[in-house]
Amino acid sequence: MTTRLAERRRNNRLPAAYPATITDRQGRFLAKGRTTNISAHGTFVLAGGHALEREQIVVIEMGIPVPGKPSQRRAVAFACRIVRRQQIGQLVGVGVEFLRKVR
Repeated sequence: MTTRLAERRRNNRLPAAYPATITDRQGRFLAKGRTTNISAHGTFVLAGGHALEREQIVVIEMGIPVPGKPSQRRAVAFACRIVRRQQIGQLVGVGVEFLRKVR
């Protein structure tokens, strides 16, 4: 028997594998990784950084494809709060909530 729990997310998530760099608020490098999904209010990033903790405020810069030009990417950055942290082998997965767009 399978039990389904109610979806608690505010927005639907879409699969999205974008390169991502995570820095602290002062711009110091913390981790490099890739998004696995994205929504209007957050994303999940699989990265190689172990200094990432829940409730930490970070800046995530992602390379988003330019519409009509799939080989080109545009950098966008968001100040984010880490709301979930999960160790996945040698990597760490972090679910983040977008707080505000930085650029």
